[in-house]
Amino acid sequence: MNIALLGHGTIGSGVYELINLNKGKFSGNFTDIENRRSSPVITKVLERDASKDLGDTVGKVVTDPKEILEDDSIGLVVALMGGMDFEYEMIKACLKAKKHVVTANKAVISEYFQELLNLAEENGVVLRYEASVGGGIPIIGSLKEEMKINRVTEIKGILNGTTNFILSKMTEEGADFADTLALAQSIGFAEADPTADVEGYDVSRKLSILSSMAYESIIRDEDVYKRGMTDVRAVDIEMTGSLGYTIKYLGHSILEENDLYTTVEPVLFKEASIMSNVNSEFNIISITGDIIGELQFYGKGAGKDATANAVVGDVLYILNMDADRKPESLRLGRNLNKAGTSIFKGKYYLRANLVKQEDLDRVLAAVETVADRKTVIVNEDKVFVVTSVIAADRFNEMTELLQKEVPEIFYARIYE
Repeated sequence: MNIALLGHGTIGSGVYELINLNKGKFSGNFTDIENRRSSPVITKVLERDASKDLGDTVGKVVTDPKEILEDDSIGLVVALMGGMDFEYEMIKACLKAKKHVVTANKAVISEYFQELLNLAEENGVVLRYEASVGGGIPIIGSLKEEMKINRVTEIKGILNGTTNFILSKMTEEGADFADTLALAQSIGFAEADPTADVEGYDVSRKLSILSSMAYESIIRDEDVYKRGMTDVRAVDIEMTGSLGYTIKYLGHSILEENDLYTTVEPVLFKEASIMSNVNSEFNIISITGDIIGELQFYGKGAGKDATANAVVGDVLYILNMDADRKPESLRLGRNLNKAGTSIFKGKYYLRANLVKQEDLDRVLAAVETVADRKTVIVNEDKVFVVTSVIAADRFNEMTELLQKEVPEIFYARIYE
């Protein structure tokens, strides 16, 4: 079958290079000894700019979606334009036109997961989305395999390359958040508008996809508690480092019987832990099953080649399917109680900026309403507190009130 590509941006161009420009070994999967099976190619690329150069004469740039939707020779569409509304409508239209779809769009998958799975099944085609989580890490396929034997009860991980790059640089160089974000933007690691990354939406969407699959229930972005990382400062990196910890941005979900707990937030790990030593654009994802125990998957979570590799892996899966093979089905009908964050417990690190003496009194009094103070350091215009063990929901509620009275705070749960 012929292939169409929606979008020739960073990831799209990487996919085009692998399939049409013979980068890697893609074509070797389709040429047997007698050379009777030729390699499929991308014949049409949907782009806004009709003059875009694809680097060869095989693919044709088109600007009208109908040229793909109404082309019966195209049996597989790779959707990589990004965004929400247009790509969602295109994926739906392609599935209804009985074309297989491969996408890396985590926003669309997390929001419309069940609808798109149903559409694919109704039309006898396959929807694949490996690259929507973890970039080059084969986590979607691995999770599906483990679910055939295991009841998965926990997922956690560093799921965003941009935020991990920022925290890694801050840790290595002692730089502040704003400066490191600007660096990430200048080298293409962060978007001009970094909100989705630094406020947790990117991680939340990835966590919702994995959790929906693992727990067989629809879990959306809005079901996940999330707290951004824009309040972390160089002084927090320095202080937590002196205490033996590293700050990481963690997505975490736990299923306990019928109760689902989720969180995306800054967390402190001991410096010797595996999580603390996952740096730059690399990701790590951990899944826990009742039979296998904990499995960890590590690799590049972002970047042109890593993500294109995952996309083309999905393309190969579809192209190599037997013609009479029934597409895999995934049921997400289980009703779960979205139980918040109370299951997450630990000591807390808190830093508060002080303008006047009363601010110190307010901070210490607020902390004492929910936990014992184990460590208190007052340094000029800042106070640093490490608490006793406390449930996340109680500490979050306390800090929401404290933020109304104190000019600036940052806090993170200590993972032990």
